[in-house]
Amino acid sequence: MIRMYEKQSAFTARQVLAVIIALILMSAFLPSRAVVAEDEPFIEIEDIEWDENAFVILDDPIYFMGDEDMEVPVITSAGKTNVKVNGVKSKNKLVKYTIPEMLLILDPNFLDMMVEAEKYIGYPYVYGGSNPETSFDCSGFVCWVLNQSGVYKTRRLGAQGLYSLCTDIPREEARPGDLVFFEKTMGSDVKGITHVGIYVGNNMMIHAGDPIGFADLKNAQWAKKIYAFGRLPID
Repeated sequence: MIRMYEKQSAFTARQVLAVIIALILMSAFLPSRAVVAEDEPFIEIEDIEWDENAFVILDDPIYFMGDEDMEVPVITSAGKTNVKVNGVKSKNKLVKYTIPEMLLILDPNFLDMMVEAEKYIGYPYVYGGSNPETSFDCSGFVCWVLNQSGVYKTRRLGAQGLYSLCTDIPREEARPGDLVFFEKTMGSDVKGITHVGIYVGNNMMIHAGDPIGFADLKNAQWAKKIYAFGRLPID
């Protein structure tokens, strides 16, 4: 009987010791977890302020390939002037605009296009023009930029022809490098697509106006004439 009592006492003592050790371990672990929780506040997704002009498609891997350490050229019309080509000089003032560096980092194809396009900022609009020696019209400029940047190879096409190569994109999903098409830019009597530019984000485009340069798509001159946004099948 005495031996049985001794065995029960020893067993109980081991149980008590195990509980004490468990409590000590828990007391050491729980405060550190609480500190971590306090250091990592939870953020409700509804509390984030989104920029409605920053159209980034979250399921598109191209927007996660940027290298923040890469050297990115400044693509801007600042400091540029109108250029005379074969005696022809553009008549209107350049719109001052600089493409945000992050947009160039996020898409190498867009960067390549803008490096080429910037070379001709200030050039005059020349109907039928399709190269730097003659200057450009709208579709001539876009085709030249696409071909020379290596982003997309195409023969010389008009605005309607370029549109036929594209997939229609809702305006809210447009991203830099897409094309933007217009109607009625040559008068209400001219039917179909009559103008094309390259969308550069933030409701801006670069196109062969007079001069070649940036334009604000919110400006009534363009806003009321937008026909569609289009995306080329670029790999």
